[in-house]
Amino acid sequence: MKRRVALALLLSGLALGCGEDAEDEAPLPPRPLSVMTFNVLCSVCNPSEYDPWEARLDYFADLFARHDPDLIGLQEITPLAGEVESLLATLPGRKALFFEQEDWPPYPDAAIFYRTSRFRVLEQGEYWLSPTPDVPRSTGFAKPQLPRLVVWARLLDKAGDREMFFASTHFDNNSPSQELSAPLVLERTAPLAQTLPVVFVGDFNSQPSDAAYATLTTDASHGFVFQNAYDLAPKPGIVENQDPDPSYDPADRIDHVFVAGAGVTWTASSWAADLFVYGDKRRYPSDHFAVVTTLDR
Repeated sequence: MKRRVALALLLSGLALGCGEDAEDEAPLPPRPLSVMTFNVLCSVCNPSEYDPWEARLDYFADLFARHDPDLIGLQEITPLAGEVESLLATLPGRKALFFEQEDWPPYPDAAIFYRTSRFRVLEQGEYWLSPTPDVPRSTGFAKPQLPRLVVWARLLDKAGDREMFFASTHFDNNSPSQELSAPLVLERTAPLAQTLPVVFVGDFNSQPSDAAYATLTTDASHGFVFQNAYDLAPKPGIVENQDPDPSYDPADRIDHVFVAGAGVTWTASSWAADLFVYGDKRRYPSDHFAVVTTLDR
């Protein structure tokens, strides 16, 4: 019941203390921030080409353990019962923030997973990628379009006793939804970017050559633009366990870790797409590659 009350508060955008996270603690020394974004492929999608969800949970557990990210944006978690909980079981020491309303089943899709020993949630909320962003589950940027949202949180990073803004999203794959979602994200992020460091991750269904990506990274009409951690890292690349080495073209990537913030100079010491394969059939755990980067400011 406590979790449902806390998640109901998410809808109102009220300040929220999360149980033991809200207790007074001595700040930790500043340290780099490990961030991941990963579209996990819905549990009922494409069963002929990918292993069952239960097997893939084991693959996720290995992936998460190898990278051990502090903040994670996951996408394509379906409203089926138990999926958030099953993912949390692969992420010890974390909690999840996602959309849930008392009179509707949960709609996680884009969700935030955070390390409780490092972060305290100060405020959280969501908005929908539609012409009516404050109307839950609204659509209208494309036909057809699934309900798509941004889940966000203002966090206290106990490592340095510093606040930051973190968000996870999943742009719809039907055009022009991406092109219309990008200006909305800039508009909604702008007030936060004036005062806080921002990390914004997700499946944007937008390659670096696409119009939506250009809007996010070059349209300064809201007073800021996003930088991609890929461009900040000295040697972006892949991690893999295949023989021969797999091919990977970064020009095709649609999953991004963006950073912003007035007066904030972000650096990225690493950026990698995870191309590990698993199981007897040596399959990928998803139709997307997890992206992980180490950031500092």
